[in-house]
Amino acid sequence: MAFVTIRIKGSEGYTRVALGKDRMVLGRSSETDIPIRHTSISREHCAFLQHAGEWMIEDLGSSNGTWVGKEKVNGRGLLKEKDVVKVGQARLTFHAGEMSEPEAAIDLNLKDDDDPASGTGGGELSTRGPNDPPEATACPTCGGWFSVAHHVAGDSMSCPHCGASTKVPNLV
Repeated sequence: MAFVTIRIKGSEGYTRVALGKDRMVLGRSSETDIPIRHTSISREHCAFLQHAGEWMIEDLGSSNGTWVGKEKVNGRGLLKEKDVVKVGQARLTFHAGEMSEPEAAIDLNLKDDDDPASGTGGGELSTRGPNDPPEATACPTCGGWFSVAHHVAGDSMSCPHCGASTKVPNLV
């Protein structure tokens, strides 16, 4: 299954998101398939589309545009391995192959009374890997880590590894 590696310009770390549907919308809205909370990104900025075994990117009328490399996307553009999609301050590297297993995660020093359903604790988690972003949380279902750097505490997110819904914890 294809996936994208997401980095935010000026921020450390990254996250990976599996492109698990034939059409996945990226945007600032928490209702999108790939939500990235940043003012440089439109509510529904662009969509990743799969058709006849090929992946494309479609700009959805965003104010800052969608770029593949140095080319602005007008309508739809074909994606190939390691293309860099520029969406506001986000840089997404497209990968056509399978996403590897998530690297290990951090020990959050959880309290016994933490609620596992909240995504903030309630069990042992693996240790943080060297490439995991500092603003990351572990999925209470699969233990995989993902970035919450551009999300608000309390928002619901889907785990990019297993798709389970989890709440963004307050990391401060």
